[in-house]
Amino acid sequence: MRSWLAAPGSLSAHLRAVGGLFTVQVLDQGRRAMREHEARALNWARSRVAYVREVMLRVDGEPVVFARSVTPHAQSQGAWRAIRGLGARPLADLLFGRAGMARTTLEFARLPPGSPMRHHVAQHWRRAGGGAPMRRSLPARRSVFTRQGLRLLVMEVFAAQRNPWGWAVSRRRVAPNEPSRTLS
Repeated sequence: MRSWLAAPGSLSAHLRAVGGLFTVQVLDQGRRAMREHEARALNWARSRVAYVREVMLRVDGEPVVFARSVTPHAQSQGAWRAIRGLGARPLADLLFGRAGMARTTLEFARLPPGSPMRHHVAQHWRRAGGGAPMRRSLPARRSVFTRQGLRLLVMEVFAAQRNPWGWAVSRRRVAPNEPSRTLS
């Protein structure tokens, strides 16, 4: 699991590289309230109105990663407007291999039982047909992408305590320019 959490570049590209059919299921998308920890990560003290996209990443129909992308609502009409029209395409299509994109260092956390975010993720996991997540705390990672000075937070939550897929993250580069530069 650690290699998946720390994998550089596009998680979608890594999931595609393991073989099988990779798909994105849109769970929720639109104008929503930004959570306090998201506002802090985005350094956003103004209105908590956000544009949120939540998806389940699947391999061979199996839900493997819940992802939540958040940007202040006004920014979803500017530099991040393309997020609105992604449909079932992965967000990675907008983020990697593009000029002018920067990414912060990955941050890691565990979503403990009883936390509002873990409860939220578990609800979506059940609705997506993945059952309840299999362990007490869920490993997660997040980073902030910046484009034209505007920020987008991406959080990815992994379902399994151990890697149930039997896959390893590919050691080869999965696409040119994948590791984005780190913001200071």
